[in-house]
Amino acid sequence: MTIIRDASTMFASFFSLILFLILFESRYPKKKTLTLTIGLMGPLMIANFVMLIILGPVVMSTLLLLTCSLPSLVFFWFLAKYRDGRFLFTFCFADTIMLEIIDITSILDFLWGNTYIFMAVARLILCPAVAVVFYKWIRPTYLDLQKKVTKGWYTFAAIALIYYVLMSMAMSVPSHITQRLDQLPAFILLLVLLPFLYLHIFTTLNHQQKAHEITQQESILSVQVSSLLSRVEEFGAANNHLREERHDFRHKMRTIATLASNGEYEKLNATLAEYTSAEDEKPLENYCKFTLLDAVLSSYLQEAKRKNIRVSVKIALPEILPVNESELATMLANAIENAIHACEQIAPDQRYIEIKSITVPCLMLMVRNSFDGVIAFDENDIPISPKKGHGFGTRSIVTFCEKNHAFYEFKTEELDFILKVIFQ
Repeated sequence: MTIIRDASTMFASFFSLILFLILFESRYPKKKTLTLTIGLMGPLMIANFVMLIILGPVVMSTLLLLTCSLPSLVFFWFLAKYRDGRFLFTFCFADTIMLEIIDITSILDFLWGNTYIFMAVARLILCPAVAVVFYKWIRPTYLDLQKKVTKGWYTFAAIALIYYVLMSMAMSVPSHITQRLDQLPAFILLLVLLPFLYLHIFTTLNHQQKAHEITQQESILSVQVSSLLSRVEEFGAANNHLREERHDFRHKMRTIATLASNGEYEKLNATLAEYTSAEDEKPLENYCKFTLLDAVLSSYLQEAKRKNIRVSVKIALPEILPVNESELATMLANAIENAIHACEQIAPDQRYIEIKSITVPCLMLMVRNSFDGVIAFDENDIPISPKKGHGFGTRSIVTFCEKNHAFYEFKTEELDFILKVIFQ
């Protein structure tokens, strides 16, 4: 029956590797990573299985750190994308979770009668189930945490490592825990503590991520709002200038009539030239009744026209906006500014920006523009900029949509780039 015990232990150890690979990010392509992993970890696991049969589980549990964990640690360190506390914590996290399963099933099998049948069946069920949970629910959040949170991982890795060593020693030293029944309750409490420990660690990491995102969002929005206010001031200045010109119009016409009747044609030509020059500065157009939105549309689209970009605007808005007007104006300013930058990369005769919004069945906004056809998306289908220091506008759009629970979509259709925002 010991072969069943040893085979189930090896099976659980194999799933420890699976859990790690689910959370691990390699610097190499998936195919190369998989090939290297099979090439090294396959022989290593076979060697450990042979030692398990020869030495037994009690002795092997004390040697596993040296014969399996450390070689694996060194190997994956060279493959890792993040060679810091993130990698070390991931490694210890996967190992402690699987060690927990091994210990729990060992104790339950002892209580069942020490036949190893219960142990094998429980591991056959639990290991794949935990792997599915890791892949579907833990992996997406964990990969995002690794990307966005860079501090605190060494401390958490040290905690996980100490816990792993503590569990291993408590289980097997000086003898197997099933031979020290007086210490079994304390060991069970140690196993119960592990989920709460990791829950606390992930809660802390998540709070760090949220704090980082809030700080970044505030910085982005501060810059964007400043830009928006500048546009509003430009809009107001242009309209004030127009009102002044209209007020002076009758005085200029009277001057022209006087000069014409007196035959002072040189002065008349000079006056007409001055007036014509002033009229060439066309006033900003109006698109909607909301001041900030109208200022953004008027100012940015006038800039687009100056850059030989064809503009098409069909705006329908509800009587009451479903979101804050200044935030919506900032989001729209980012979208139009991104569209202008994209159009600048192509020939003038191919440049265009189209803006539409409808209110039925809900407020939906679309910004479509031509672009050069070259764009990259991240794993969340959000455009990323290859230039360092760029991409703030897109992140600001995403931040706005997430804050207001709006659906957003970035997509391309041949040489058209499309942004859609739908408000619930």
